Amino acid sequence: MSGLMSNVLLFQQTTSFVKNDFAILDEAGRQVGHVETGGSTLMRMVAGSRELTVFEGPDNPVLRVEDVYTLGRERMLIRDAHGDLLATLVSRLLLFGTRITLDVRGEELEFTGNVWGFEFQIAGPGGEMGTVSRTWSGVGNAFFGKSTYSLRLAEYLTVPQRHAIIGAVLALDLIRDKRKRSS
Repeated sequence: MSGLMSNVLLFQQTTSFVKNDFAILDEAGRQVGHVETGGSTLMRMVAGSRELTVFEGPDNPVLRVEDVYTLGRERMLIRDAHGDLLATLVSRLLLFGTRITLDVRGEELEFTGNVWGFEFQIAGPGGEMGTVSRTWSGVGNAFFGKSTYSLRLAEYLTVPQRHAIIGAVLALDLIRDKRKRSS
């Protein structure tokens, strides 16, 4: 069984000026995957992280998150291991907040709660599909750009739904990082 099939995944993030990498752990604390920042160093210095790849093992990419340049709203593409489009995440500014939706091959999922504080739920037509919550990783880790959050996924999810939600959570982190850089 794939490590990313675990119903609880912990994302340990390490950020720096040009990187936004993660270790992905299962509930027992075993590393089941990792995330690497893609794109050129020069482009990351100018525009920040714009592409992330999720790996299971050293040379086994599972999915890729790509930031699409748009005006007025954020749009992220989530691709499977073969480069085929798996899902599209869109962040729209509203009068009193932001609406985040994830289109997983025609199925629309909604994000509710404190998305930018990483305390939110993901729901689809069949109900709740996942929850995300930030955990305190300590003063030392915060000082060095490390943070941790957990993703709890419903047992009934298909592999494409599961991978799309994992990609969406990472995409939200890219959007949050871009907003922080521009303010």
